[in-house]
Amino acid sequence: MNINKEFLLRDDAWRNEEVYKKIYDFSIENQEEYWRVQMDRLSWSKIPETVVLKGHNGSSKWFPDGRINACYNCVDRHAERTPYKTAVIWQGEDFDDFEYISFAKLKREVCRFANTIKSLGLTRKDYITVYMPMVPEGIYACLACARLGIPYSAVFAGFSPNAVSIRMDDCNSSFIISCDANKRGGKLFPLKKNVDDARKICGRDIRALIVNRQNVDVDWNDKLDLDYYEISKDQPTECEVADTCSLDELFILYTSGSAGKPKGVTMGTGGFLLFSMITGRYFFNLFENEVFWGSGDIGWMGGHAYPLYSSLCNGTTSLFFEGIPTYPRNSIFWEIIDRHKVTTFNTAPTALRAMMKHSEESLSTSSRSSLKYLGVFGEVLNKEAWSWYFKEVGKERCPIVNMWGQTELGGVPTAPLSNLSEMKSYGHIGRQFFGCELVLKDENDNTITTPETKGAMFIKHHLPGMLIGVSGDKDAMKKLYYSQSNEDIYFTGDEAYFDFNGYHWITGRADDVLNVSGHRISPIEIEEVIAKSEIVAEVSVVGFPHELKGEGIYAFVVLKKDITEEQRQNAEKLISNRVREIISPITKPDVVSIVSDLPKTRSGKIMRRILRKIAANDADDFEDLTTISNPKCIEDIISQLRKR
Repeated sequence: MNINKEFLLRDDAWRNEEVYKKIYDFSIENQEEYWRVQMDRLSWSKIPETVVLKGHNGSSKWFPDGRINACYNCVDRHAERTPYKTAVIWQGEDFDDFEYISFAKLKREVCRFANTIKSLGLTRKDYITVYMPMVPEGIYACLACARLGIPYSAVFAGFSPNAVSIRMDDCNSSFIISCDANKRGGKLFPLKKNVDDARKICGRDIRALIVNRQNVDVDWNDKLDLDYYEISKDQPTECEVADTCSLDELFILYTSGSAGKPKGVTMGTGGFLLFSMITGRYFFNLFENEVFWGSGDIGWMGGHAYPLYSSLCNGTTSLFFEGIPTYPRNSIFWEIIDRHKVTTFNTAPTALRAMMKHSEESLSTSSRSSLKYLGVFGEVLNKEAWSWYFKEVGKERCPIVNMWGQTELGGVPTAPLSNLSEMKSYGHIGRQFFGCELVLKDENDNTITTPETKGAMFIKHHLPGMLIGVSGDKDAMKKLYYSQSNEDIYFTGDEAYFDFNGYHWITGRADDVLNVSGHRISPIEIEEVIAKSEIVAEVSVVGFPHELKGEGIYAFVVLKKDITEEQRQNAEKLISNRVREIISPITKPDVVSIVSDLPKTRSGKIMRRILRKIAANDADDFEDLTTISNPKCIEDIISQLRKR
């Protein structure tokens, strides 16, 4: 086979094993040439002459002299060529409430939103917080910011006021876009009230642009609150795109780290757009005649990179659903797939396990005949759920894209080939994407070359979609991602091994970050919230195997001695509700165990590995206990748990 430009752009590169291997080998040996060819997939206002300026500790710069606008690539170029093609399908929680939004309409509404933002005096020096549910205006808001070249921070609509305020303060955001309320699971969540409370916590005058979706009564501050529909109704539906540099900040997404405080992962424009576009095209079959549904929320990378940017950039129809997988009935996901002829469906293992519990009920009312590909994001799918997904949902004709990725990567660097021959086993994360080379290291920083040997996983080559920085911390890149090896390679934070076929298998986190329903959550962040309770003396939070979530949250808590009996009796409920209210419902502990003491080393460090074993009901062998200062504590904890 000749390796020419046409060959490198072949759309079957992720389905044909022979083609894949040829292109992969070329991409590793000729990285710059590979990406130079791929960048032609995008529309540039100034075509870059330089592919990458290589730097150390993640400072490489992709397409640095190129000029490109993300909104133009996702909206305008398709509106010009196929204006009446459906760009977005919005499906409300009410099954009969949905909307088909053409590329022409998408452009009009994004321009209207962009002109509204401009009319309020916001510029590229500002940071806008987008605290929106899965509604059309949330899509318009993100794309409008991209159109104007204003960086935005997408914040999950399920976060509490405290979590919102932390993220706004971190990037010094002085403007927030939100809704009056969010309808989810049959309930209304008061987003405007959360905005009001977040402003109080920040202690700053933060203006808010409010979209009145539910028309509920809310408190209104005439100096700070702005009604989107009122302000936007007379705005023009044409708006010039900003001439942005490939290196300009596009958006910030916050993800948990082992240090406790959420870190603002900052994405550039050109590199992120290309990486998300091409990986979506290959992994999820994102072509113009397909319908893609990525069920992740736009506040997380799983719902941002592919449903929003990759799908629209490829000219694919993208579906957004406001509701949850089990309301108003367990079959709602599959009925939506039938109604809108979804061809690729990508969801979280937690959602699958929830629906799998009601398998007959959830699948009996749908045919799912339109499906071609099934995807999983956030965590590795367990064997039982994988089998159900493949056999029952996809009827053994849809390949499962069991992908691995991180917020910091801007997309997915590994996934199985998109054909049935790749369905060899349920747990591996597949092939490495073009230009990506995974490396495993042992505790002495030696590269592991022996199959079935676990080690810390690194990425050898800097990829275009990788973060360009961490908000508010110029030293974070090196400290968090590039200080764990003597080589200048990216540390993923995951542990893995590769088998005799060369497939990689993720075995868990190398740090303390939990993976709950596909969301990375810092146990330290939860510990800090619990520790500030007036009734708590000490706390340690660990993960444990959870049938539905994959990993659950287990809090071991020592109470203060001088609390009342009523506080003691209600301690578990008080602690759980505190975490729910201050951070988010998804961080609420699944188990709160009140114990008399926590196992510690002689230097006072809590021995989390012991608590993990106890939480996992694996207390037969704690291995080395020579460093523990209070060994009787372990017996006491186990005894206390048995009495529950």
